[in-house]
Amino acid sequence: MKKVALVAQMLEKRIAHADHVLGGIPSERQLAEEMGFSRSTVRNAVQSLVENGTLTRQENGRLDIAAPINGTRRRIVSVISPSGQSGDVDQWRESIDAVLNGSFGSEMVTVRSFTYGHWADPAIQEALSGSDAAFLLALAEDIPIWLVDKIKDSSCRVVVLDQDKSHVGLPSVTLFPPAMEFQLLDYLYQLGHRHIDCLNAQERGSVIEGRISAWENYLEARDVKGQLYSMEMRNPHESSYRLMRDAIEEGKEIASALFCTTGPAAMGAMRALHEAGLKIGSDVSVCAINSEGVGRYLMPSLTALEAPPRALYLRRVSHWMLSDEKWQGPLLIQPEGLLLFEGESTGAPSVSTLSGPSGPHSYGFERKLMTSSLS
Repeated sequence: MKKVALVAQMLEKRIAHADHVLGGIPSERQLAEEMGFSRSTVRNAVQSLVENGTLTRQENGRLDIAAPINGTRRRIVSVISPSGQSGDVDQWRESIDAVLNGSFGSEMVTVRSFTYGHWADPAIQEALSGSDAAFLLALAEDIPIWLVDKIKDSSCRVVVLDQDKSHVGLPSVTLFPPAMEFQLLDYLYQLGHRHIDCLNAQERGSVIEGRISAWENYLEARDVKGQLYSMEMRNPHESSYRLMRDAIEEGKEIASALFCTTGPAAMGAMRALHEAGLKIGSDVSVCAINSEGVGRYLMPSLTALEAPPRALYLRRVSHWMLSDEKWQGPLLIQPEGLLLFEGESTGAPSVSTLSGPSGPHSYGFERKLMTSSLS
């Protein structure tokens, strides 16, 4: 491929992926430096894109994206998420891509990803100012009121995911309503568990605090005993592993069941229990809210409240985000019920208590495994 054609192709890819959102189309000199080609090669490539209607040159010489011939402009939708890896964020992004491409077509919508480290991060403002619409995955800490006001004043239509911010006037989609958490605790209670500890390994924002409160309220209502284990570190798998490992080594009584605020918390705990020689699902039952799509594939499979298909709720908001219509109905969209996957990690409590390696632990002679179903 000739150099001019190669540069033109690279620029077309940038345009298709809306890379110009952050700072517009760079000058020919900047493009030559970034791409490692001569200015004459870049100039010829740019001119070819001007001639075919992809780019236009303004009176001041700056390059811009040409308006489409049919008058339909490609829309830009941003996914704004906290920095760091998260399987849950990946699932949101995949669902957003599928819904937008399925409803509007990849030629009409470009999805961009932005990550931020704090609420004053410039990346948030760049996303708002350069996008037609944005999905915001919020930090654990509350969105400051100054940012709420900026979002409301922006022409970018924003929907908050995974947190309820409807009380400050922002459309929100949540997949795990607080009332649904009682479903998981009821399941443990019906199995016979009367000692249910809560394990948390995430930053204690509004969502996590709500889950812990639900556990506390359930214990009080049912006269069940339990203890909270919580550690907030960067890696939730490691946090929960350390919490459970240390509790076992210190000889603390291990509850017959662990209610974990997230899937990663459950996974770390299960590893620590396994290393201590405890049988998960027999000696100790472990369950979680949101297994992040992997719980049923673990060994043993993880009992968890699972997220409903995200597309069902994203379709409802995406049409509003890319239209001029006013929002209709409640600002909070959430499921009325959730699927409880009954994995192998839960069973009836032990019939007796024996001495463990470092103190009293619940061991069992009977083992009741819930049947895992992939259907």
